[in-house]
Amino acid sequence: MNQYFDTKFERKEAVYRRNYDIDESLYSQLEELSKYYAASVTDLINASIKKLIQTEKIALYEKRRDVLSIRHSLLVKESNLKGLDKLKDKYGVSISKLVNIAIKNTLEDEENE
Repeated sequence: MNQYFDTKFERKEAVYRRNYDIDESLYSQLEELSKYYAASVTDLINASIKKLIQTEKIALYEKRRDVLSIRHSLLVKESNLKGLDKLKDKYGVSISKLVNIAIKNTLEDEENE
């Protein structure tokens, strides 16, 4: 199409509505970040999932007892859904847990930089 725009924007991709239980502490951090970036919480989650698929950094973490997981409805990119399915099959971790790991990894990477 246009070489300049190809370097600035991703191509449109099919998205599908999915419900995931996300730790409220992680979700609230994403809500704060969405006020700073020109991105919705769903956009930030899709970016986190994409990064997890690329890195395959699957590190389970201990969840604090006082943190609730709340079900959120998200529009997830088709490529991310396929990648999550592959990771689920490879590592035997639920997709909701993979989504939480993706968010946690991205937030922790930001803190460490």
